[in-house]
Formats: sequence, C-alpha cells, structure tokens
Amino acid sequence: MLKLTWIEFFLRIIPEMFILIWGIHVISRKSFDIPQYILSSILVAILSFFVRWLPIYLGVHMIINITLIISAMVIISIPIMKAIYSTLLMIFILSLSEFLNILILNLLKIDTSLQLLGPVKKCVLEIPSLIITSVFIIIIHYLLKTKEGMKYVSN
Repeated sequence: MLKLTWIEFFLRIIPEMFILIWGIHVISRKSFDIPQYILSSILVAILSFFVRWLPIYLGVHMIINITLIISAMVIISIPIMKAIYSTLLMIFILSLSEFLNILILNLLKIDTSLQLLGPVKKCVLEIPSLIITSVFIIIIHYLLKTKEGMKYVSN
C-alpha cells in the first residue's frame, strides 16, 4: 500500500497528472480543450491518489493507473491505439525523468531515502523530475512539429 498524504496529492500528483496528460496530447497530436484538459487531469489525479491507498501489491497500482489514464484519454476522444501508445510512452518518460532526478540527487550527495523525509521535502526533491519530464515533452513537441513541417516541404 502506497498511502500518500494530501500534501503529496496537491504538490506532486496533480502537477504530475497535468504534465502527463499534456504529454499524451502532444504525442498523440491531439489539440485539447482547456476545461476538458483540467477536468481530466484532476479526475485522473484523484483516481490515482485513491488507487494508491488500495491494499494491493507494489506495482499493481501502476497497472491500474495506466488503465485509468488510457480510459480517460479514450473518453476525451483520443483513439484507443494512440491513447495506449502515448500513455505508455509518457509513463516511460516519467520513469526516466525520476531516474535522472535520483541520479542527480545522488551526485549532489542529497539523501534520497524518501521514507525518512517529510511530505513537503519529499515533494520538493521530486520537482526536478517534473521539470525534466516537461523538457522531454517540449523536445518531443518540437521534433513532431519539425517532422510535420518537413513533410510539407518535401511534397
């Protein structure tokens, strides 16, 4: 069971879901309606928060969250194959960003045993992974725009 505090919900899960769903929209090349984007991000964040409270084995919550995110993306009219591909790619990018964050914190000799930290300090130490994820999304957006522009030039 991965019980999170309400502080972690507001400082980590909600921003993470906004970034994750933004990345899914970028990868699937679907423009988004702002109210729909905000509503889906908050809804997925709430569902993710409560899934982590379930008395299940570590890792099972991740599969449930991925399924919920894909379902939410299909509901907001992203085709299912794009939703699956984009969600899995964003989960990979988020995991890579968290790995890079831990690597950077270890290089800076910052204690990363998150069990011993308070929720606020834990959230502050996790902010760089969200920034790294956002940078990856911006790069992907740029590459997709460049690829799209190249397609029109070659025709």
